[in-house]
Amino acid sequence: MVKLGVIGLGHMGGYHASISSNLQTAQLIAIADPTENNWQKVKAANVIKTKDFRDWIDQVDGVIIAVPTAFHYEVAKECLKQGKHILLEKPLTNNLEQAQELLELAQKYNRALHVGHVERFNGAIQELKKVITEPKLIECHRMGPFVPRVQKDSVVLDLMIHDIDLVLNVVGSPVTKVSAHGTKVYSDSCDIAAVQMTFENGAIASIISSRASQVKKRSMAVHQKSEYIHLDFTTQDLSIHRHASSSVQLGADQLKYRQEASIEHVFVYKDNPLKQEIEHFVGAIKTGNNLVNPEQDLSALKITFDIERQLGLR
Repeated sequence: MVKLGVIGLGHMGGYHASISSNLQTAQLIAIADPTENNWQKVKAANVIKTKDFRDWIDQVDGVIIAVPTAFHYEVAKECLKQGKHILLEKPLTNNLEQAQELLELAQKYNRALHVGHVERFNGAIQELKKVITEPKLIECHRMGPFVPRVQKDSVVLDLMIHDIDLVLNVVGSPVTKVSAHGTKVYSDSCDIAAVQMTFENGAIASIISSRASQVKKRSMAVHQKSEYIHLDFTTQDLSIHRHASSSVQLGADQLKYRQEASIEHVFVYKDNPLKQEIEHFVGAIKTGNNLVNPEQDLSALKITFDIERQLGLR
């Protein structure tokens, strides 16, 4: 059985530890967090709890790192040098050179380095990939109320990077242009951002992210020649709208337009995406397959940093 440790028991680290302690394919051996109150998030018995991961790093096969972004590089680098497999919360790092170095180290030591793009494991995304053929326009909305714990990262690194990663994967064509606009609301960084991306194959993506909204929304819409596909990340619902017919009726004092369409609700196997992500990580440790994917992981990061430069954040 694969032995895991979790480093960082904040918001996401707590979720990782909870799921890891209930897996059939792995055993949570230890956790590390400088704040002892966070240790209470792990109820499982016989789990080592320390402030420093170095106290138990030699007892695990892999680690899940969920520390603040600023510490990703130094913690991940040390764990790789200790020969450990890594699942690292997104973003990989806040520096492109450091991200490339970590991926090169993972390849050198033949260790997994997975980045926590949890939406890749959303069941609706898996089904969406099966029905997309020639996307013309992709619209993404990811918004919610402000949360102080993430204010050190811009909304681009905090939220938008999820949709950038998915759009790149869905379109499958080189990006030719990126245009970005953003504004501050609650933090000293960017809290609302609107980005338009154009691709070599003619596709367009419009991505809006906000952490200054009073409603929580996570959605993606794909426009194709004959379909409009809508995905709700929160409910994992996927629907396909197909145009059937339309007509215009002219009355004495008004013009009426009627459109008819069929709606197909796609069956989606709904499971916890974070659980799927961790199980994928465990599977890579067991088999030695899918250890790193530098091209995919660096592509989203490069565009994210480009957007931040346009917004004056770099």
